[in-house]
Amino acid sequence: MARKRKQDATPPLFELELAKEPRHFDEANVARLGLISIQERIPEGYASWEEEFEVLGKPVKLACYANPNVGGVPHGLDNEVSLALIALYLNAGSPPDGTFTTTAYQILKLMGFDTSGYYYRALKESLLRLTTATYVLSEAWRADGRWQSVSFRYIDKLEFTSGKEGSLDRSSVIRITLAKEIVRSLQNRYTKPIDIEFMASLKRPLSRALYRLLDAQRLSPEREEPLARLEVGLMEWAAACKIVHKRPDKVRRTLEPAHRELIERRYLRSVEYVGRGKNQTIVYVFGEEAGGIPDAEAVNLLMAEGLSFTSAYSLARRYSLGHIKERLERYRAILEAGYRPKNRLGLLVDVIRDETGKYERPTRTRRPAKRQAAQEEAEARRLEEEAAREWAEMPREAQIRRALQVAQLVLRSRISVGELEDLSRLMESGALEPRRVVEELKEALAQDRLEGWLERFRKMLPG
Repeated sequence: MARKRKQDATPPLFELELAKEPRHFDEANVARLGLISIQERIPEGYASWEEEFEVLGKPVKLACYANPNVGGVPHGLDNEVSLALIALYLNAGSPPDGTFTTTAYQILKLMGFDTSGYYYRALKESLLRLTTATYVLSEAWRADGRWQSVSFRYIDKLEFTSGKEGSLDRSSVIRITLAKEIVRSLQNRYTKPIDIEFMASLKRPLSRALYRLLDAQRLSPEREEPLARLEVGLMEWAAACKIVHKRPDKVRRTLEPAHRELIERRYLRSVEYVGRGKNQTIVYVFGEEAGGIPDAEAVNLLMAEGLSFTSAYSLARRYSLGHIKERLERYRAILEAGYRPKNRLGLLVDVIRDETGKYERPTRTRRPAKRQAAQEEAEARRLEEEAAREWAEMPREAQIRRALQVAQLVLRSRISVGELEDLSRLMESGALEPRRVVEELKEALAQDRLEGWLERFRKMLPG
């Protein structure tokens, strides 16, 4: 007899406000250990590696055992895919079980790739590699302030809808469960910020992969200040990069194109080799595009005012926490004095960036209660109108993505990936309006009537 499945707990209503843009953080262990080879191509049949090197001054042992039938060990493009999955997981509200739903189209767009047939095929191969490769890490995984030994697959479970011959396409809905070790790290905020726009702007997969690995050494949860310089043994770095051929001259040739691009883009100021043969050392000096670590409190304060994560992150990286707090007080004082800007967030950014002194702190005055209530009511109406405008200005595909995210977050295992694809098609055809779907799901959740909503939805499906 089949056991009755325990019903998934649904999140409270306040958790349904999803981030408008993926939050750009990397899981610190995955990035620092270089679990995915930086090489764009690997030899045919290359399905395992075993490496030893130092992390934070401690020797670690790593191994990867993969399936040669799906392209061997994770490499190349898999770096971007794995990072995109972390961003999409965080954007989905960081569900405790690690399961979230996305689309093939959304992953490619987030990675900055063309949505052509080639990249859909490459994406499927990448997802299969991340699902089938097993990592065995000995005293190498940092959690709760201790070194741990763990074994996992990056993607613990993968489901997707497909077109002809099982291929991914624009309509494909993908449900992914990340490894519990990665989920735990993300939920415990054992992370590091990463400039995903800069990474996506790099031309070569090799450059993007090396950037991710270098930045994980530069920024570490264990250090308060970022490194200005990194010195590492050539052969140890070859192991960290998971370079297949370990001859010193081949290692240098493999790294050279990425070094050249990262210097051109001013992420690196210089790369120098010291010594000879296997005893060589690489000295990296980081450039002006590397930037510093933004204060997390500053990022959160700015996001609480309505700025996107990307804008908040950029401002917090440029200005100190003290500067941002002072400018936020000045901005709020301007609004409380009665000024009503046409673009509230535009004013906020201008106040923070201003160096001319044009925004004087106005004198605060106490308003009569009736006037205060009227203004609050007017502000509530304005926010509703702003939300309506946001939906109206959002491209149709973005509206559909938002509705699918809410459906997955609310319904969880009650709805299959095939039904999510059906929901997407109904919205694309105009039979359902994305905003109405979101409002109905929120109302059904609040009233504990999700099964009724599902029943009505299923009656709309053919057959």
